[in-house]
Parts: sequence; C-alpha cells; structure tokens
Amino acid sequence: MKTDRLLEDIKLKIDIVDFISGYMQLKKAGQNWKGLCPFHPEKTPSFMVSQSKQIFHCFGCGVGGDVISFVSRYENLSFNEAVSLLAKKAGINLPVGGSDRKVFQKNEQIRNALDSALKYFRERLSESAPAREYLKNRGVSKESIDVFNLGYAPAGWHNLLKHLRNRGDSDSIIREAGLAVSGSKGLYDMFRERIIFPIMSINGNVIAFGGRALDNSMPKYINSPETAVFKKSDTLFGLYNSREEIIKRDSVIIVEGYLDAIICHQYGFRNVVAPLGTSLTSGQLQQLRRMTDNAVLIFDGDAAGIAAARRTIRMICQNDFKSKILMLPENEDPDSYLRKHGSSSFNTIIENSKTIVDFILSTSSRGKTDSITVRDALSHIIEIKDLIMADEMLIELSRKTGIDERILRLEYRKMKSGTADKKNQYNEPGFSRKNLEEELLLSAIIAFPEKSDYVFSRIDINDIKDKTIFSLLKKIQALENRKDLEAILGSVDKGERELFTRLSVEPGFDLELADRNIEDCLKNIEKKKLDERIRLAGLSGDLKLVNSLCVKRKNL
Repeated sequence: MKTDRLLEDIKLKIDIVDFISGYMQLKKAGQNWKGLCPFHPEKTPSFMVSQSKQIFHCFGCGVGGDVISFVSRYENLSFNEAVSLLAKKAGINLPVGGSDRKVFQKNEQIRNALDSALKYFRERLSESAPAREYLKNRGVSKESIDVFNLGYAPAGWHNLLKHLRNRGDSDSIIREAGLAVSGSKGLYDMFRERIIFPIMSINGNVIAFGGRALDNSMPKYINSPETAVFKKSDTLFGLYNSREEIIKRDSVIIVEGYLDAIICHQYGFRNVVAPLGTSLTSGQLQQLRRMTDNAVLIFDGDAAGIAAARRTIRMICQNDFKSKILMLPENEDPDSYLRKHGSSSFNTIIENSKTIVDFILSTSSRGKTDSITVRDALSHIIEIKDLIMADEMLIELSRKTGIDERILRLEYRKMKSGTADKKNQYNEPGFSRKNLEEELLLSAIIAFPEKSDYVFSRIDINDIKDKTIFSLLKKIQALENRKDLEAILGSVDKGERELFTRLSVEPGFDLELADRNIEDCLKNIEKKKLDERIRLAGLSGDLKLVNSLCVKRKNL
C-alpha cells in the first residue's frame, strides 16, 4: 500500500489547503495560510500551511507534515487508514497491505456494515407511512430528510441483523459496529421501531446512529455504543453538515437535541450542532475550537434547562469560548419555537442572548445579586485561561453589580490563588505522582463501581506498586457488593481513607471519558511492567528476550 507513486497521485489530486480548511479555519497570511493549531491549545495562530509545498507546520508544538500526516493525526488513524481515506476522496483504487492490515480491514468491515445499515434504514423509511407521517408532523421537510440521511428501523428483533448477515457481515462485526446487542437468546437488533438519525464523522462517514421512539415509550432516545470508529465524547451531531457555515460565520449555535439541530438547519441556521444526548464535553468543544471559539448555547426555558445551562457554562469557561446563553420561553425548544414564530423572531432572540455573567446573575437560586451570587460568577471567571477574556468579564461583573472593580479583582486573585493551591497540593510530600496511572485506575473504580469487574479481569493487583492503592484495590476486590464501596472505610488506615475520599471528591479525569481513562491506565501499567522485564533481561544479557519484549511493548 505504501508506494511513492500512490502517495504522489493522492497529493496531486488533493490540495492541502482545501482539505485542511474542511477541518478548521485558515486565513491567508502572505504566501501561506494560518490558523489555530488543532494539535495543541493556543491563542495566537502558529499553525501554517504552504500551498506551494503542500505541507503544514506548527511553530508552537513542532508538528508538521503533508496531507496524509494531517488526517492521520487529526482523525487518529493509522497510516494505512489515512491513505485509504484520502485515496477514496481522490477517487483512487488501492490494494490493502501493511503491518496493521488486520486492524485496517476490521475497521473497514465495521464502516461497511454501518454504510449498509444506513442504506437499509433509508429504504425502510421510504416504505413506512407511520414513520414518514411522524417526521411530517414534526415539521421535517423532505430536503432535511435527505440532507441528514434520516431513516427508520422497523419493529422486530432481527430485521437489520438478517439483512447484514445476508450481505456477508459476520455477527462479531455487526456487534462491534454497535448495530446488534447480545441477550439471553442471542443477538438482536439495537434499533427497533425508531426514527434513525445517522451520526457522521467530520469527513462525512456514518460512524453511529441515534434512534427516537415514534411514541412516548422509554427510553425516548438511544445511541450506538462506542466502537472502534465512534467516540461519543468527541462527536457532535450535525457537525459534518454545519462545518463550512461555522467557519464562514466564525460562530456556532449549540442546541440540545437532534431535531432541534435539523429544524434550525431547515430554517436557515446552518451553523448548528448538538451533543449526543449528554452534557457538552471538553472533547466536543475542542472539535469546535478548530473552527471557531464563538458560541451561542440554547436551552429549554424550564428548570431542567437552567440546570443544564449552569452545568455547561463551566465547561465553556474552561475551554475559553466566547459564549452567550439563550434560554427559550418555558415549554419551548428551538424546534417548536421556529415552527411557531419563524426565522426572524428566532434570530432576534439569538441576538439578545445573555452573556455568561448576565446568565449567572439572572438565574441565581437566591433570587438576588448578593455576595454568594457574585462569588459564583467569579468561580466561573477564574476557570478562564484567556486573561483578556477574564478581564472583560470582571469589568462587566463590576458594572452590572455596582461592586467596585478593585474589590472584585482582589477577590478574583484570592480565589484564583486558592484554586492553584488546591491543584498543587497533590505535588506536596505525601502525594506521590510516580504511579499516576494506578491512582487514576482506582479513581475510575471509585467513580464507576460497575466497571470494577472489568478492571480486575485485566490486571493482577499484585503488579500495583503503590502500597496504599494496592491495599484499597485488594479490599474493594474482596467486597461482595461493590455498589457500596464506602463499606471498606471501616477497615482502612488514615492514608487509605485520605486517598479514597480525595478521589471520591476529585476524580482527576473527565468522567465523560471514563472508559478511555481506564484503557490508558491499563496500557501504561502493562508498559511499566514490560519495561521492568526488559531491564532485567538486558542485565542478564538475554537479547532475544529483550527484542521479543520490545516488540510486545510496541504493539500495546
């Protein structure tokens, strides 16, 4: 697969500036193009693309290369997968080969199964009058059905499964694609009697599905599980359809639901995305930040909407987005509001959205602007790393509360210093960072006890180096009911209690990324174990064993 001729053909047919512009915002800078580097956080653009040389380079983090290097790093693809993706885009047929051929082939089989499922769901929608009537009643146009590739999963337990089996897909591939699940009677369809919303990657490939019940049966929505080609916390519904408009407008509108995003798009607001049924994540914001750092967040105007907005704005501040908050009238969402009032009214209320400071002050649970509310606002401002943005918000807070700006700045510095001290305390004596992956693994079990069986099946706790962590894991492993981990607190020493309670309060990782955290920790523990074996084999002069262990470590 890796031939100079093939790579040359790909680069001749795909212009690097056009290609990268589909992922992030680039602006002309003399002979080159520049933008914010997608591979490390930065405020000032240091990512440069040369159209004449067809290469990119970041002067901030040093990453560089050609269009293949870019898509490989951005999409987290192997070399073979990156070349395959680009060859397909360029209309070039290529043979499969290379050292990671099996992984590549398996992922291709998963993608092919997903593509076939998409076509199947689309065909079933054309045959189902009730499904089409449901979409019509929800105001979804024929054009929107086509733009978003909406489909329908009919009632029945094995419809899609039989279809995919007939076209040659194995049960293991169907299951790993998230299209079927295992039960006491074997495999059955994941999606049944639901409107299907395909979830696309940023380059337009279907990677997962969301399904909505036609009636009010629960759960109303279900999504595909995470797979080899789908990471929920890094994916946004509608991003593929909206990315060009987001870059063009240098702004994104973030709504809560699939239909909200579709109806917004239908009414002319085509820079709209939605998270996948959960709170907005840092990974999703990083995807958007490559295109813009300006956002309008729209929430339903009820108590649940206000609570969701308050959870989200802290994440927004941590990722330095210049954001406004729109709370819709009670009992309204973007879908219903647009269909009742139209685009012009919707545009007006978007333009009158509240700033983060305004939102915090106006939604205080105390119903007044007192010291607690002001400190709540300051607790969000201290999360912002962009000092200019933080300064602007401090000025706004002073203006809108009437509190002297100097007093606010003193309190801001005091709170900021307290946060830094809290973060740094774990670097003081008594808090070893030598075995960080062990601590994070323990933290994941404390946060998600249901994952403990999996963790214990993957490790031998005798390999745990930290004595306190080893002792806690051993006590947790011995519990009959791991849903109640606090039961071990009656038999722990002071150090064990301190570690357990600290991790209970501050897990040290993004809870949305628990599974990824666990896998990373397990991999690092295994690597350290192999490193020790390699060291000992080297000391004994067993070069054959050293080479064997090095290969094993490389393949982790």
